[in-house]
Amino acid sequence: MNRYAAEVSYDGGKFFGWQIQPELPTVQQALEEAISKINGRHTPVAGAGRTDTGVHAKGQVCSFDMDREWEPRRLLLAVNAHLPEGVSLMRAAAVRGDFHARFSAKEREYRYFIWNASAIYPHIKGKACWIKPQRYNWGAAAAAAKELLGSHDFRNFCRLEGNEQSTVRKITKIRLIDRRPLVVLQIKGDGFLHNMVRIILGNLEMAALGQISPVQIRELFDTEKSSRSDGGRTFPACGLYLWKISYGEKLWQTGRP
Repeated sequence: MNRYAAEVSYDGGKFFGWQIQPELPTVQQALEEAISKINGRHTPVAGAGRTDTGVHAKGQVCSFDMDREWEPRRLLLAVNAHLPEGVSLMRAAAVRGDFHARFSAKEREYRYFIWNASAIYPHIKGKACWIKPQRYNWGAAAAAAKELLGSHDFRNFCRLEGNEQSTVRKITKIRLIDRRPLVVLQIKGDGFLHNMVRIILGNLEMAALGQISPVQIRELFDTEKSSRSDGGRTFPACGLYLWKISYGEKLWQTGRP
């Protein structure tokens, strides 16, 4: 068995999410079709995270098995030759046989891009969330973000799917960077629930608008006294990027092409 990992970048606006769905274009389907063509048989592909429709990725990671050994750069070029517009392998590497893109991951990093201005450049529309000017205090939102560090029950910060074994997650890094008109949320943790980053943004927006104080965001961790409806909106998918997957080991021997 020859197992490989690849870093995948894609424009989420061109796909109906990561996971294969009947009669809809998805990133996983595009990768499986391309890799299967060069492998000569159907080849399943596992991803580190299941991004929703419209969510982008700079550094998604996938893993798959090939019937013969490939030099990683030749494999990258061969797969890219069969991929549709909007998705590319950026790096590839041979990995150990028990490596799995999802289950071997130690941390995931997401970034969310907000364009806070009265007008937006046409070429970034759909690649960032456009918010027209209001009296946003992004400094207050940045202070609220710091209250989310550590391990907490994020039940009120997600859309429950019914199959969660636990809604406790650990946030190891979170920063809200105000470079208006560009505002960026950088968040890293051991895992994320469905819509968790986008709902976190909705609650940080409440702090930015003065609807809650920065420390009041912690009240949402008390699931006996609060619910999802007490929090902010779910931000649009277009501003969210799966930025980086960390594995506690060096996967890539070379940089991106």
